[in-house]
Amino acid sequence: MRFRAHLILILALALGLAPPLWAQSPAAEDVLKAREAALDAGDADAVLRLFADDAIVVTSSGRLLIGKEQISAWVKDQVNRRQREEPGVRQAQGNKLSWAGKVHREDWQKLSVSPLEVRQDAIVAAGKIKFFNTTFVPESADRLGAARKKQ
Repeated sequence: MRFRAHLILILALALGLAPPLWAQSPAAEDVLKAREAALDAGDADAVLRLFADDAIVVTSSGRLLIGKEQISAWVKDQVNRRQREEPGVRQAQGNKLSWAGKVHREDWQKLSVSPLEVRQDAIVAAGKIKFFNTTFVPESADRLGAARKKQ
């Protein structure tokens, strides 16, 4: 009986003290909103400051970028193409956030396919983006591929 009481107490403490996995971190949400605002303003330096030095990015085209030097070129490309993002509601699981959204870009507008729908994920820790991933939904990937073939 004593063992059972201790087990219940340990479980209650663990559940009471552990942050819920489904709770969204306001700080993480704020970092991602700041990234989107800086991107919309065309401020590549402000976007880059939000990434950790050892951050990892997987681009919508599947490129793997590691560290700020590689991420910097990607961010500058986004700014040069006047990329703008419309995130949907973000779902959090610990420090990982996932959401569906739309991405607008000037070059895609010229192809008459902007905006394209994406799924995005990010891990934010200590106020910095540690991981960022963008994946086209299949229909958007098909639209972009077809439009590029017509060029």
